[in-house]
Parts: sequence; C-alpha cells; structure tokens
Amino acid sequence: MSHNITNTNGKNEMAYVGEKPWHGLGQELQRGASIETWLDAAGMGWKVQRAKVRYPVSVGAKSDAFREWPDQHVLFRSDTKAPLGMVSDRFKIVQPKQVLEFFRDLCATNKFSLETAGTLRGGSIYWALAKIHEEADVGAGDLVRGYVMLSTACDGSRRTVAKNTTVRVVCNNTLDMADTEKGRREVCVSHRSVFDAAEVKTDLGIAHDAFARFMVSARALAARQLTRSDVDDLTLKLLGGDDWAEFTADQRGAVLESKHAQAIATLYAGGRGAELDTAKGTAWGYVNAVTEYVDHYYPARSLENRLNSAWFGYGERLKNHAMQKTLELVTERLS
Repeated sequence: MSHNITNTNGKNEMAYVGEKPWHGLGQELQRGASIETWLDAAGMGWKVQRAKVRYPVSVGAKSDAFREWPDQHVLFRSDTKAPLGMVSDRFKIVQPKQVLEFFRDLCATNKFSLETAGTLRGGSIYWALAKIHEEADVGAGDLVRGYVMLSTACDGSRRTVAKNTTVRVVCNNTLDMADTEKGRREVCVSHRSVFDAAEVKTDLGIAHDAFARFMVSARALAARQLTRSDVDDLTLKLLGGDDWAEFTADQRGAVLESKHAQAIATLYAGGRGAELDTAKGTAWGYVNAVTEYVDHYYPARSLENRLNSAWFGYGERLKNHAMQKTLELVTERLS
C-alpha cells in the first residue's frame, strides 16, 4: 500500500519524535524541539495562496482572451505553485504554520510535546499530534496515553478538527476521549469561519480532565466480562444498523458471518494485547478488537486512506460507536 506522505524536492513532509511512524518516513526530531524546527523538518513552512479561476474562451484555439469565474478560487502552494484544491471564494484558509502554532503555548505552559506533524496528498491535508503527558494503566501491562490532534485540509474535503484522543500502547490503537462537563471530545470549525485557536482550545477543554474520565470508563469496561450473547449483540448493533433488533435469524447470521464481524471476533480472541487480564473476555477487550480492526486491518486503497478513516471518517465513527454501545451494556448490567 502507498503512504501518500507529501514528497517535495526529495524531502518527505513529515517529522516525528520517538519510534518511526507506520510508513517509516520523515525527519526524526528530539523531544522539545522548537515550533520553528518542527515547521522546517515537517516541510510545513510554505503558505497556501489563492487565485481566481480563469479559463480561455476559445477552447482548442490560440487566444489571449480569458474569463474569470469569480466565485471559485484555486488554492496552491507558495513554494512549488502546485495546485491543492478548488474552493469557493468564501473559503477561509488555515495555514500549515497555524496548525503547529496551535501547540506553541500548550507545549510551553501545559507540558505538551509534539509527536508528529506533516502533510498528505501534495500538501492538501496537514496535521500535528501532541502528547499531553498523561498516561495510566487500565490494568497491569495495559498502558494508555493521552494526545491532542489538530488537522485541516485546503481542498474542501474536511473541516478543521481539534480532538482529544488516546493511544493504547500495547497495540497502538487510537480511541477518542468522550465529552466532559469541562470540554468536548472534538471541536470542528467550518472553512466558512475564521479559525480562532484560543476559542477552539476553550471549547475543547482541559485534556487532562478528559483523560481522567476516559480512564474511569476504560477500567469499568476492563472489569466487565462478556458472554457470547453480549458479543453477538454488540456486533449486531455495530454492523447491523438501526433495525438490527428486528432481524430474522438468517439476517443476524449474515451479519455475524460477514468478513468484518469475523475479523473483529478473531482480534477479540487473539489480537495485540488480547491476552492481558484487562482485555481477555472483557468489554475493554471488545472495544479494542474493533479499534485494532479499524486502525490496522480495515480494507482500504492505501495506508493513508485507512488513517483518514480511522482518525476522521467512517472508521472513527465505528470506534466511537463501539465504545458508546459497550459502555451502555456495562451501565445496564450495573443498574
């Protein structure tokens, strides 16, 4: 599978600290590097520029006569002049530098540290991920770490998204934190609005509080064993749609025998970290089986497409749905 990390003049637009990322590309930095160093190493020092769409009125013939389409703009890179996307004239640009600048005060005052940053698809998508330096064990050997991510696109494919997320270290699974009284799991800003970093940080809330609440949920899931019937019902809720409760026996069987359900069942029994006491036969183990499938095995045309899905698309929604439905099951058992 391809990686789709942007390569400009022989340089991959990606920087990281610690272990090499999934594609093995990019420039390694030391933890605590400055935002300016990250900007250069991740290849994010260029700007997004815009121009009105112009077209020749005599197609196929030599002509100096052009007309403009004033409602549509082409966005392009300041360095290579390569096109990034075509958007409306109302589109508000979030520059690559703004994505990294978002973390400047967080790293300086809240002990966050950048982990990865880079661009995809020629520079039309860019992101940065920072560790919040909160980590805790769900149980012996099952460590979870907290992160904050900011990503955006300049091709009209997605909004600017800031989110609180976690990584289960034993399997590198990613799972979003839930909303709290003091903040939200993620904050989305339309490109029709000006990106206000301070406002987004306020709405997102204190990541440390969100992480503490996530760990309470994770430990509750790890303490609850599931029966075979529980697992089947959760999979039906996850993959069967809103009408799953009305399914006939044949329809239920078709869902449970699908390649997605079988893959989840296989990972629940023997995925990475499935042998730990926190996961073996537990609700936490089920959530992580779904998460591992989405993050590492869900069918996709490329690794980048799977990453997009797992972080921002259908895969992210599937993981959050699994967490929600499994927590509901545990809550019902306790009531």
